[in-house]
Amino acid sequence: MQLKDIKDPKDIKTLSIKELESLSQEIRHFLVDSISKTGGHLASNLGAVELSIALHYVFESPKDQFIFDVGHQSYTHKILTGRASQFETLRQHQGLSGYINYQESIHDVWESGHAGTAVSALHGVLKAKQLKQEAGTAIALVGDGSITSGMSFEALNLLGSDPSLKGIVILNDNNMSISKNVGALSKVLTLLRGNRFLMKLRNGIARITPNLLVRVYRRFKRMIKAFFQSGNVFEELGYVYIGPIDGNDLKTVIKTLKQAQKMKKSVVIHAVTEKGKGYEVAATDNDGKFHGVGSFDKSTGNPTKINHHGMTSFSEVISTAMIAYQHIQKTFVVMPAMLVGTKFEKFYQQFPDRLIDVGIAEEHAATMASALSRNGIQVFLPLYATFSQRAYDQIMNDIARSDTKVIFGIDRAGFVGDDGSTHQGLYDVSMFYSMPNVVITMPYDAKEAFDLLHYGFSQSHPFVIRYPRLETPFDSNHLPSFDPITLSWPILSEGIAQVWISYGPGLDLLQKAKSTLHIDARIINARFIRPMDLTTLKEALDLNVPVFVYEEAFGSGTLYHHILDYMAKEGYHQKIRNMSVKDIIHHGSRTHNQMDAKMDLTALMEALKDL
Repeated sequence: MQLKDIKDPKDIKTLSIKELESLSQEIRHFLVDSISKTGGHLASNLGAVELSIALHYVFESPKDQFIFDVGHQSYTHKILTGRASQFETLRQHQGLSGYINYQESIHDVWESGHAGTAVSALHGVLKAKQLKQEAGTAIALVGDGSITSGMSFEALNLLGSDPSLKGIVILNDNNMSISKNVGALSKVLTLLRGNRFLMKLRNGIARITPNLLVRVYRRFKRMIKAFFQSGNVFEELGYVYIGPIDGNDLKTVIKTLKQAQKMKKSVVIHAVTEKGKGYEVAATDNDGKFHGVGSFDKSTGNPTKINHHGMTSFSEVISTAMIAYQHIQKTFVVMPAMLVGTKFEKFYQQFPDRLIDVGIAEEHAATMASALSRNGIQVFLPLYATFSQRAYDQIMNDIARSDTKVIFGIDRAGFVGDDGSTHQGLYDVSMFYSMPNVVITMPYDAKEAFDLLHYGFSQSHPFVIRYPRLETPFDSNHLPSFDPITLSWPILSEGIAQVWISYGPGLDLLQKAKSTLHIDARIINARFIRPMDLTTLKEALDLNVPVFVYEEAFGSGTLYHHILDYMAKEGYHQKIRNMSVKDIIHHGSRTHNQMDAKMDLTALMEALKDL
C-alpha cells in the first residue's frame, strides 16, 4: 500500500499485523524524509506511529473521536486520513497544518496547540454523546508531559468519578515532553514503567503461552500487586489501569485497545514508547532538540538552515544576558518546561541551583514566582507569549494586583510563522495592559535587551520584556554592558512631516518604508509600551502632523488606544492611524503572517501614503 493511496482509515482495516508493521516502517521513513525538507515536529511523531495506526485499526473515526493532546504528534493520523500527498506543504503558507485542524478533515475533531486539554475535551465529547444518545466513543492520546498539567488532573478527577461515562485515555509515555519530564508524577510513571527489557520479555512470553495461562498469570499478578502495593494514581482516581505496555508493539497495542473497548469503565492505557523511534539521531536526543526542527540533513541530523554570521536569536540573547547578569546580582529562574525553547540550557549548566523546571504548569509557575519574590528572591519567569495566556488569572491576582516584582521574559512575541494560530504571540500586549502595575517593554536590539533586563531587576514592579522569534546582531565574545536606561522613547529617525511610532521589529519596517517613500517622518522607538514616555509623545504631537502607530499585536487595548486616550484628554485633533492584527493568523513564514494580517511592507507603505 502506497501512503499517498490511503484516502480513508478504512483502507488499513483489512491489513494483517505483519502488513501493519510494514506500514509503520514506511510511515517512519516518510516522516523523516518529509520533515527533513519542511521542518516540523519529528521525535514525538516517530514515537506515536503504532499508537495512531492501532487507533484507526480498532476504532471507527470520526464516529469514534480521537483527541490528540497538543496535536503536534498527529502526523500519522493525517497520513491515515488521506493527507500524505500534502506533506510537502507541511507548515507552509496555506498548506498542511502542523497541528490538528478543523478545516482539513472530518477526522480532526479537537484543535489544540497547548498541552493538557485532551482529557477535558474527552469528558465533553463523552457527555455530548450521552446527551444526544449518539453511538461511538472517544479516546484521548496524552503525552506524559501533558498529563502532569493541572488541567489534566482536574479532568481526570471528574471523569473518573462518573460511572455513567466510559472513555479511554492513552498515556503516551516516552519520558519526555519537549525536555525531560520533571516532578513527582514523572517519578511515579518511572516506577510504573518498570524495566523496558522485562516488559519486552513479558510480551514475548505472552505470545508463546496459551491464552488461559496468560489470563491466570495476569490475575495472580494483580492480586499480588494489590496486596503489596497501594493502587497507582490512576486506579485511585477511578480508572481501570492497563500497563505498562510496549506502545511500539503493534500487536500488543491493538490487543490492548480491543480489551479496553469491551470494558464498562473508563480506562487508562499506559503505553511506553520511544520518542524518535526509527531515526537514531532523534531517538538518542535527551535534550529535546528533535522535538521541533527546521529542515535538516537526514544523514547527520544537522540543520540545513543557513546561519547568518554575527546574528543570534533574541532567545539566545536574553539567556546570555541572564548568565552575565548573575555577576551583578543573583537571580532565580522559574522555567515551565521550555528549557530548550528559551535557550536556557547553558544557564542551567552553569547555575543549576538557580533554575527550577516546573513542567507544563504555567499557572503554578506564576504563583510560585510571586511567592519567591515576596520572600526576597529576584525572579525571572520565561514564557512563550502564547503560553503566558494560560496563566492570566495567576499573573493578574498573584502578581499584578499586589504589585509584586516578577520579571517576565515573553519569548516569541509577535508573529511566529509556521506554528500557526494557536502559537501566535499577538495577545500578550493587550493582556498585560489590562493588568494594573505591569511595566511592558520590547527591545529593538541586543544592547537594548541587556539594558531593559537590568532596568527590570532594578525597579520594583511586575516587569515584562517581550522579544520576537527573530535574530539580531550579536557578538557573544563581546557582550554588551548593562547600562542604566531611562523610561524614554528614543527617536530613531528625525523628521517633521509625519510621526511614526512602533516597537521591536516593526521599527525595521518603518525605516524601510521611510527610505523607499522619502517621507520626512519622525520614527519613535516606543520601547516602553507601558508606561508611555509622555514627554517624547507630547513633543511629537506638538508638531501637529499625522501620526501612525504600527504594532505586531492584536489590535485591542494596545499602545495605539492609549495614545488615542492621551490625545483626547489633552485636546490633540490631528489625524492618527494604526496598523495591527485584526484576525486569526494561521501558519506560514513570518512574511506570510505579515501579508495575511495586511501588515507587510507593501501594505504599510500604502497606508503611509494615504496618511
